[in-house]
Amino acid sequence: MQSPLHPFLCLSRSLCALLVMIGAPSRCGTSHRYSRILLSFTTFPFSPLPRSVPRRCCFPGLRPLRRSTLCTFSRSMADQTPSPLSNDERYALLRSVGEECIQEGELRNLVEKKPGIRCYDGFEPSGRMHIAQGIFKSVNVNKCTTSGCLFVFWVADWFALMNDKVGGELEKIRIVGKYLIEVWTAAGMDMDKVEFLWASDEITQHAAPYWKTVLDIGRRNTIARIKKCCAIMGKSGGHAHRGADPVPAHAVLRHLLPPGRHLPAGPGPAQGEHARARVLRPDRPQAEAGDTLASYAGRAQAGPGQDEQERPRQRHLHGGRRRGRGAQDHAGVLARASRSRRAPSTRTARRSPTDDKNPVLDYYQCVVFARPGATTAIGGRTFAAYADMEAAYVSGELSEEELKRGLVHEVNALLEPVRQHFATNAEAKQLLELVKSFRKGGEAPPLAEEKPREAPARPLACLFFPATFKLPLDTAAAVVAGAKRFLAEHPDGEVVLLLPQWMAVACDELTGDEKDVKAALAYNVALLREYGLPAAVRVEEEEALVLADPNTFWYTAINVGRKNTLAHVEEVHGGEVKNAGQVVAAMMRVADVVLLNATHVLSTSFDGNVNQLVSEYTNSAVAIEALPEGALPPLHRPDVAPTPLGADDVLHLDDTDMDIRRKIKKAYSAPNERSNPVIAVAVALIQLCGSLQVERGEANGGNVDYTEESALREDCGSGALHPGDLKAAVVKVLLERSASTRAAMATPDNKKLSQTLRNAEKKLSKKK
Repeated sequence: MQSPLHPFLCLSRSLCALLVMIGAPSRCGTSHRYSRILLSFTTFPFSPLPRSVPRRCCFPGLRPLRRSTLCTFSRSMADQTPSPLSNDERYALLRSVGEECIQEGELRNLVEKKPGIRCYDGFEPSGRMHIAQGIFKSVNVNKCTTSGCLFVFWVADWFALMNDKVGGELEKIRIVGKYLIEVWTAAGMDMDKVEFLWASDEITQHAAPYWKTVLDIGRRNTIARIKKCCAIMGKSGGHAHRGADPVPAHAVLRHLLPPGRHLPAGPGPAQGEHARARVLRPDRPQAEAGDTLASYAGRAQAGPGQDEQERPRQRHLHGGRRRGRGAQDHAGVLARASRSRRAPSTRTARRSPTDDKNPVLDYYQCVVFARPGATTAIGGRTFAAYADMEAAYVSGELSEEELKRGLVHEVNALLEPVRQHFATNAEAKQLLELVKSFRKGGEAPPLAEEKPREAPARPLACLFFPATFKLPLDTAAAVVAGAKRFLAEHPDGEVVLLLPQWMAVACDELTGDEKDVKAALAYNVALLREYGLPAAVRVEEEEALVLADPNTFWYTAINVGRKNTLAHVEEVHGGEVKNAGQVVAAMMRVADVVLLNATHVLSTSFDGNVNQLVSEYTNSAVAIEALPEGALPPLHRPDVAPTPLGADDVLHLDDTDMDIRRKIKKAYSAPNERSNPVIAVAVALIQLCGSLQVERGEANGGNVDYTEESALREDCGSGALHPGDLKAAVVKVLLERSASTRAAMATPDNKKLSQTLRNAEKKLSKKK
C-alpha cells in the first residue's frame, strides 16, 4: 500500500545523502527572535561591526548560517544543458557550498551518474533582505547551477502567513517574495537555471495530497511533542512559568507543515518528483521542530535498518545569537546606516587576531572569498585565498583597521549593482517602497482583521456525522428527530449532514486510515437514510467542501487558531487531547461551519464540547443545539455500569435480527420496577410510534395497547406487566422498524463497506 507521504518522499534514501548549507536561513526579514543585522541593498553602504557585538555572534548583515534543505534529485533533466565541467570539478563545486556532507560517496556517485541534478531550498518572505540571504545565497546558488544543477526555490508564503508575518496577509507576503527575487536578480543569481515555486500556488493545485499528509502527520504526533516545537516561535507550550507567550492554536498546525515546506522541490507533487529530505537543524528548538518531519518520514515508509533522522549540528557563525529587538538595533550597523557612520563603527569593533570566532574574518571567508576566483586587496597586497589573508592578519602583517577597511570596500562593491537596480528599475523600486511601507516606524504591521461573515440567506443547520464503526441507535434516532424538528420549525431552512472525513483522520478515529473512515461514514449514512433521515437533508463530504476553496478554508481555520490558545482548545476537549490532529480538527470544525454559512449546529454526544469554539468564534451568531439523546439508554443494570460498554449493552443501527433478540433478551429488566433500560426503550417506541402493543394470553390479562408512558410505568411497577412480555413487545417493534435498514445492509455496496469495517476492526484489535 502506498505511503501517504509518497507524493513528497518518493526518492530513495541513497539519493538524499547531500546535506549542504545553501548559505542562508529559510526565513528572511526582521524578527525579535533573531539578532540578524539588516543591511539595505538599495540605499546605504556597508559598515562593519560595532563594539556591542558579542564574542561569538552573527556579524553585520550575515545572519548565522543555518542548515537549509538543499536536496538532490535523481531525475535527469533533458532540457538542461550539461555542464562543461568534469565530474571532479562538479563535485568540488557542489561540495564547496556546504560545510558537511553526510556521505561523500553517495554525493560523488550522484554527480557521476546524473548530469542534471535538481536542488532545493525554501524561504519565508517576511521582510527586508540581508547579506546572507542576498549575496551569499546568490554565490552558492550559482555554484550549484554552474555544476549543472537546476535550482528550485520553495517560496513559503503560506508558512509566512502561518507565522503572522507582514500582518498575516498573503498578498503582502507575496509582494515581499517578489522583492526578494528582484534582489537576487540584481545580485547576479543565474535566473536561467533557477525556478521559484510559490507554496500558495503549489499547495492549492495539489491540495488533496498535501493537506492529507499534514493531517496524517498530526494524528501521528502527540500534543506534548508539538509543544516542545513551540520554543521555535517563542511560545510557552502552555507553561506560563517559562515566561513566554501562550501558544496560539494555529501554532500546532504550523508545526505540522514543515514536511510540505522542506520536501517539495520537483515539478509538482502530481509527478512525485520529491525527495526524502534530511534536515540538519542548527539549534535545539529547530531540531525539535524538525524531528516531527524526521520521525514521521521514518514511521511512514522507513525500511528496517534505515536511519531516518539526523542529529543537530552546530557550526561556526551559529552561536551566541542575541535576543530581542534592542539587541538587533544595536548589535551592528543597521540598514539605516550611512557612509558617514562607517568610520566610527569600524573603529569601535575590536577583535583579537587569534580569535577564531572573529566575525570579520568569517565575513571574508563566507562572502568575499566564497565567489569562485575571488581576490581582495588589503593594505597594498592582493590575496587570492582566504587562508593567506587570515595568516597575514594573525601574523600581524595586516592590521585590524586595514582588514575592516578592505571589507567595507568589498561589500559595498557587491551591493552597488543591487542599489543601482532598485534605483533605476521602476518595478523594483515600487516593490521596495511597498515593502518599506509594511513596516512603518520599524514595527511589524498588526494582523489583518478578518472580513465579517455574510448574513445567511436562510436558516441552515450543520450536523457533524460521527465517524464510528457502529452508530448507536439512540444517536441515529436523535439525528432523525432533530433534522425533522428543524425542518418543521424552519420551512425555508436546510439541514446539512456533514461527513467529516478529514477531521476524523486528523483525530485518529477508527484506525486513522482514510479508507476506513470513509467506509464507516458512507455505511452508516446509508443505513440512516433507510431508518428515516428526511430526503430534504443534504449529505455533504467535508473533503469536497475543503477542496472547493482550500485557501479560504485553511485561512479561516488559521484565523480560528489565532483567536484561541492551545490551552483553551484542550479545555473544550476536557483538559487533554491525545494528538496534534485533534487541535487541527477543532479549527477545521469552525471553518466548516463558516464556509457552509450555517446558522445552527445540531450537536450529538460525539461532539463533546468542541462546538463551543464555533459559538465563540462567531460571537454566538451560530446557535448550538444539543440533540436529545438518551431515549435508548445502555441495556445494562443502571447502578452497575460496565466500563467500557460491552457489545450487547448498546443497540446499534446495523444490528441484525439475531443481535436485536439477543440484546433485548439479556437486557436488565426486573419485576416491579417503574424504570429500567427495557422500560426506557418501550417508552421511546410509544413516543415514536404512538403506541406499543403487548401480546399475551387471556390467562395473563390478554393483549394491551399502551399509548401513555404513565400507564406503562404503572403496570410495570405494580407487576401487572411482566418483563418477559414487555421484552417480546419491544423486540417485535424494533424488528419492524429496522426491516428496511437490514435490507439495505444486504445490498452489494453496503456489504463491501461492511467487510471493510470488519477488516478495520480486526486491524485495530491487533494494535491493542
